[in-house]
Amino acid sequence: MLALDANQRITPSEVLKHPFFNTGLSGSAPCTDMNSTGGENLVVSQQPSSWKSQGSQKFNCSFQNSVEYPQKGHVNTSANPSSSEDDLEISEGTILGDHHMVESLLGEGGFGVVTRCRNTKNNQIVAIKVNKSDPEILQQAKQEIFILEQLQRLDPDRCNIVEWNGYFLDGERICLNFELLDQSLWDYIGGWNNQGLPIRELRPILHQIANALFHLGSVGIVHADLKPANIMVVNRHESPIKVKLIDFGLACNASAVITGDRVGTVGYCAPEVMLGIPYDEAIDMWALGLVAVELATGVPLYPGEDDYDVLKFIIETQGQLPDHLLESGLRGPENGQPLFVRLIKQMLALDANQRITPSEVLKHNLMAAPP
Repeated sequence: MLALDANQRITPSEVLKHPFFNTGLSGSAPCTDMNSTGGENLVVSQQPSSWKSQGSQKFNCSFQNSVEYPQKGHVNTSANPSSSEDDLEISEGTILGDHHMVESLLGEGGFGVVTRCRNTKNNQIVAIKVNKSDPEILQQAKQEIFILEQLQRLDPDRCNIVEWNGYFLDGERICLNFELLDQSLWDYIGGWNNQGLPIRELRPILHQIANALFHLGSVGIVHADLKPANIMVVNRHESPIKVKLIDFGLACNASAVITGDRVGTVGYCAPEVMLGIPYDEAIDMWALGLVAVELATGVPLYPGEDDYDVLKFIIETQGQLPDHLLESGLRGPENGQPLFVRLIKQMLALDANQRITPSEVLKHNLMAAPP
């Protein structure tokens, strides 16, 4: 999972077939169908093709990211990436749209807030993600709708993906309607006093997340922000625990990935994202590896305030990044970067007899390159 080279990283399908799960789990788990050859069958939803979003509002949602998405994190909803402001002023009793009454706030972020709401028409309790009316966040919400519409092809329960029930408008704000789940995996780990989960608890959770990634890959979607906060426990009192993947605000089609785009959350980003080189769905497997470690230990493997800190931890635990990653990275010394990388590696040779000399440094091609 944590192979530095994305091409060497295990795939979700390979994870599901891994001997780690050969304990009767993979053959009987409700989230994956296994065919006679041991492969996984795509679990398709019975949702009719004529399904439409709530209301008559329609958006022309392009999968090309036309804005730079704000990095996700625990920030106040007043934090806005542009000059316009949208104070949501949502509290208990607020009516969203025509018939969703807010009962409590579940979370917040740069996009807006997530609320627990009751549908006053049928008394159904749901989670409503209220996006700010800021133009950049509006564009991101449209992108998320585009992805969620594609995921309608999948059965949310069997594919371990949050069930989406469409969207509606509250003034100029886009509100996304999701099933209400119990608590985040981050909070669930905290409930074990951050001591880590036993293997019997960890195994089914890991299997279900891999199952979600497998089905995302089957429809060509990269989640791009996998972390414990974006994995929800359906009901913490059930055993075994069932989890679902949420938050597709940064997700995109694998065919539409933009090289150099900064996606994900610090501490869970794959090396290729931090280096600004082309990436694909393998970034989700890297994040799953980090989630697996966090499940086992109760703490993040690579804590850090920025990419530099995280890369330092990665190199300390796994060794130097492969040359082709360093040499093709877009972030860092750009002019003469391949020469620079080779020179540094020669300077840091572990064998003193193989280390470059001052004379050789002065004659190095990097020194002859124009400044």
